[in-house]
This record gives sequence, C-alpha cells and structure tokens, in this order.
Amino acid sequence: MITIENSRTNPLTGLGILKDLESFNINDIDEAIQELEDKIGKSYFGNVWEEKLQVLYSLKKFAEKKRLAKEIYTLKEKLVERLTVLHGKHKAWADVANLVNELQAEGNGREFVRDGLKIEIERLENGLTAFDLLSADDIHALSSEIGTDPETLYSGVAEIIAKRKSEVIE
Repeated sequence: MITIENSRTNPLTGLGILKDLESFNINDIDEAIQELEDKIGKSYFGNVWEEKLQVLYSLKKFAEKKRLAKEIYTLKEKLVERLTVLHGKHKAWADVANLVNELQAEGNGREFVRDGLKIEIERLENGLTAFDLLSADDIHALSSEIGTDPETLYSGVAEIIAKRKSEVIE
C-alpha cells in the first residue's frame, strides 16, 4: 500500500518515487487514488491533496505504460523464438522489427502493437506445419539421402499435408 502522508513532496522525493516504481503494484496505486478521491473534501482539505492525487494519476499512467512496454518486449521475444526455427535468429529479429514498425506506423498506440504481436504468434502457432520448417536445402539433402527427386519429395510432402488439413476441416 502506498502511504499518503500530510507533507509536501519536493522534486527529489518525486524522483525517489519514480525509482521505486518497480516496487509499486498498480493495485496499490489504484487503492491510494481511491482513498484520496474518497477523502478529499471530507477529511482531507487543501491543494496539497489535489497535488498528491495528480501525482498518483501520473504514477498510474507511467506504470501502465511500463507494464505494456514489458509485455510487448516479452511478445517480441516469443515471436523471435518461433521465427528462429523457420528462418534463423538474424532474420527472425529483422522480421519482428519490421512487423513492429508496420504496427507502429498505423498510429493506433501500444495496445494495437501488443494485439498485433499476439495475433502473429497465434497465427504461427496454429498455422505451422512440418512443411513450413523445411527449407529448400533440407528437401534437397533429404532427397539425395533417400535417393529420390527433390520435386517428387516436395510434391509428396505437400500432398500429405493437404490431406491432413482436409481431414481436420471435415
């Protein structure tokens, strides 16, 4: 719980609060805001309480932005992990950076970027097949290993995947 004292804060105290924000829980900030909103004008009088309320509003906004930024970073790492399997780490990071840039260019805010990353992860998790994991080099190596034509192997794998997908749909 955030303690609300009847004393003025100075700029240095304010910086200390921001540094300690890691230890604040959004729920704690919400409780402190509720307490002030309930008591201002009833048992708390004066501008100092309004100022403290504005500080708490700012802290809440800052904490929410920080939480969202962490969530986006976690989603980017998860997406890179999924894409690394397909394309390698360098291309995976480049693809994720491009996706984030495209989402940010929409200008719809961080929530839009977060939601776009979630959709992309879901798309990869639901749409990934063994065929997606094979590169052209893998098909050539496998075809020479088993002694068959690469085009025949490619067609055979594509046909099996198409049959499985049609069975799932039915």
